[in-house]
Amino acid sequence: MASLCLIAAVNNDVVLEQNLASSALVRKNPDILTTMRNYSSASAAYNAGLDRTSTDIAVFAHQDVYLPQGWEDALLRNIAVIEETDPGWGVIGVYGVRDDGGHAGRVWSSGLNRELDTGSKEPVKASSVDELLIVLRRGSGLRFDEDLPGFHMYGTDICQESLERGHGVYVVNAPVVHNSVPVFSLAGGYTDAYCYMRRKWRHRLPVKTTVTTITPLSLSFLYLKWRIAGFSGRRARLRRSQTELMPRESAPDIAQLLGYE
Repeated sequence: MASLCLIAAVNNDVVLEQNLASSALVRKNPDILTTMRNYSSASAAYNAGLDRTSTDIAVFAHQDVYLPQGWEDALLRNIAVIEETDPGWGVIGVYGVRDDGGHAGRVWSSGLNRELDTGSKEPVKASSVDELLIVLRRGSGLRFDEDLPGFHMYGTDICQESLERGHGVYVVNAPVVHNSVPVFSLAGGYTDAYCYMRRKWRHRLPVKTTVTTITPLSLSFLYLKWRIAGFSGRRARLRRSQTELMPRESAPDIAQLLGYE
């Protein structure tokens, strides 16, 4: 059976302890989790995590993700199915974009206050996966691009790297709780990452992510920024303030309510 490790970039120990570290997988085996701190980008943190670990499978999860009891068994079952036809796969996600542009996967998003469930039961070929959780087959030799700035779009980037090298990318049915907070802006770091990806992957464009579509022109991204910025002025500042003060919901309670465990 393939060996597995968890790697997380951490900047909030309270969020970590209430979510990822409270997962049954981590409680049973605390050494399975490697935490990376004080890195300038997700790519740098994750590559350093790869260097510190040696398992066959590396799972990169946000600190606010909760893995329901038995989640690793579901993941390994899906990997076994994939390897029947594609033993050289590269990347797996639990939510992402199919080859035809539609979404695939099942996850609870506290930031959106709803469950995202596309009804996919079997592994689905994908073109990108959401960064909330990324599974990497170490034997693929894939690493994250440390020239990609900040903490956005590294999931889409590693998927393009995988596909470019002939390694499959998939979304599997292994639901998790993403105990996130609402997003109010795609300014700053997200814009920088978008522009970098547009330059780097211009020969593969358009590339659809779970949030936007990377295109040779910036119109679709500017429109998305405008929509999200619709929480304008005082109302946006008020909602942001409320969110910062609001305690996150209990991830185990959400998982049980939705039948994830």
